[in-house]
Amino acid sequence: MRASFLAAVVLIGASCSSNGASAPTASTASTPSASTGSTAPGATPGTESSSVSSAAPTSSSLPPPSFQPGAADVGDSLYPGAGNGGYDVESYDLSLAWDPASGELEGTATLDATATQALSSFNLDLQSMDVSSVRVDGAVARFVHTGGELVVTPPSGLVASAVFTTTVVYSGIPGASSFGGWLRDGNGGVVAFGEPEVAAYWYPVNDHPLDKASYTIHISAPKDLTVASNGTLINQIDNGTTTTWTYSQPAPQASYLTTLAIGDYEIVDAGTSASGIPIRNVFPRDSVAELTETFARQPAMIDAFEKLFGPYPFDVYGALVLDNLGFGSALENQTLSVFTTGVTDETVQVHELAHQWFGNSVSLVDWADIWLNEGFATYAELLWSESQDPAFNTTAEINQWRLQADLDQPITQLEPTLEGLFTASVYRRGAMLLHALRLEIGDKAFFETLRTYVKTYAYGNVTTADFIAIAEQTAGQQLDDLFDRWLNDVGLPTF
Repeated sequence: MRASFLAAVVLIGASCSSNGASAPTASTASTPSASTGSTAPGATPGTESSSVSSAAPTSSSLPPPSFQPGAADVGDSLYPGAGNGGYDVESYDLSLAWDPASGELEGTATLDATATQALSSFNLDLQSMDVSSVRVDGAVARFVHTGGELVVTPPSGLVASAVFTTTVVYSGIPGASSFGGWLRDGNGGVVAFGEPEVAAYWYPVNDHPLDKASYTIHISAPKDLTVASNGTLINQIDNGTTTTWTYSQPAPQASYLTTLAIGDYEIVDAGTSASGIPIRNVFPRDSVAELTETFARQPAMIDAFEKLFGPYPFDVYGALVLDNLGFGSALENQTLSVFTTGVTDETVQVHELAHQWFGNSVSLVDWADIWLNEGFATYAELLWSESQDPAFNTTAEINQWRLQADLDQPITQLEPTLEGLFTASVYRRGAMLLHALRLEIGDKAFFETLRTYVKTYAYGNVTTADFIAIAEQTAGQQLDDLFDRWLNDVGLPTF
């Protein structure tokens, strides 16, 4: 996400910060830890209901295992209540139907997951919707839905490592928070858009980047509207008055990066990168010609970043431009970056594209390490300028930043609230740290560090400690002093 627009994403206007608490142990896996936590602040109470079944047990053991409830969050240091523990989702299959007249969304969500402990029950995050039934491996399960938490109790316990399928049937008018959610545009359409809290407003989910999964989304909408989502469009089925669109995203994806837009759009084939990555954009119908020109350099941007960071990590890329949303912002939704009209300049485009490597493929273990997303994408803006103009002076440009923003704030020792998540410290000081590292270890080791980091943690999760370890290993030197100054000093270090 581009910091300069976050003031406007009021919906996304919240920010995150840390008080220096240690991040969770680094991991390349996307399995949530089973830690305790509280319900997400500001959650909208849901429907409370339950169902009981005498279906046969899904698993058994002698002696019986010690079944325990899964945790109500993953233990994120900045975002208590986010995500859930006790299981790891492998895939989401969402079958949805949206009625623009009533605003109601009807959905059936099917989640394939693996238990990471012996589970007596487990939680899903779901806001603003009514749940009518839940099944686990086909058997009716009891559930309670309140405070944004859907607590599911299978007919019998799930043993550790058990693979199980959960099906949730739900409906209602999706909502939104100050971070984002299900938003109506000025043209009668909708979009799911925001960070870090958006997914749970329109489908049941383990809502934290630590549990990434693949997605298949089927959405039925009036046939005069276009539907766009992450990944590749698999098919369109004409139902008479409606069309069902199916999108597939096979690569692991963090829940906040899942997007869906329904409105008066045109899908535009914008060619391919030199490496063969297809680019498809989604533009308002009355702005196709203008926006096609605005986004004409996307293939060249992918080409430049593949040389610097390694292969583009997904099967497709593109831009979704929203009209009449009421604020200005951009967000790096996986394979389909989202821009509002007026926030489409080249710098923003390269920022969101860089996130496909930094934040989307290589994702956070804990929101306290948000600089690993935003600092890297901000520095990529400068790397793009270098690639286009040999005379561009990155050091001189960065020194100008000192005159334009308050950067005298440590990256990792902010207040433990969400209010510092998208600050200049995270974006620009994070980029400055990377430039300081580049000056310290030289271009050859620096770019080798970036490529090694992206390759090592592709489709996984990282902490700051993981990046430091890669940098030290690649450079062959100890870098604690450099990272400590740029991450933790209250005053802004010099190069």
